[in-house]
Amino acid sequence: MNYTDNPKLRQNVSFDTLPEAVQTILDEVRAINLKFDTLPAPQQPEEEDRFVDINEIRKNIFPQWKKQTIYNKCSLGEIPHSRIGGRLMFNVKECREWRDSQLQRGKIKASDEIEAEAQAFLSKKGGLK
Repeated sequence: MNYTDNPKLRQNVSFDTLPEAVQTILDEVRAINLKFDTLPAPQQPEEEDRFVDINEIRKNIFPQWKKQTIYNKCSLGEIPHSRIGGRLMFNVKECREWRDSQLQRGKIKASDEIEAEAQAFLSKKGGLK
């Protein structure tokens, strides 16, 4: 039922018609929510195919490396990157693919591997002194 379909509610809401008006509003809100629930999820832009700066690529793709390591690897041409407006920029998709290929070849270690090696080293040496 639409609020304006009810002649009693088309006029100003009074104390006597308030419960019916509130119920009508609640029914309409539920109907709107049902319509939203049946809508397809909005298409997210291709997160992978975008350029980000060194801070974001370090945070999301290379968290085990310091900034200087990333700069060094860029200067050696090891990591895919571009200069856009004089700034060092990284395509998320290309960097993720490069990192995954390096992980498969065993050329770089994942964060959990580094953590496990550090724990093993510390337990052998009797901990930090």
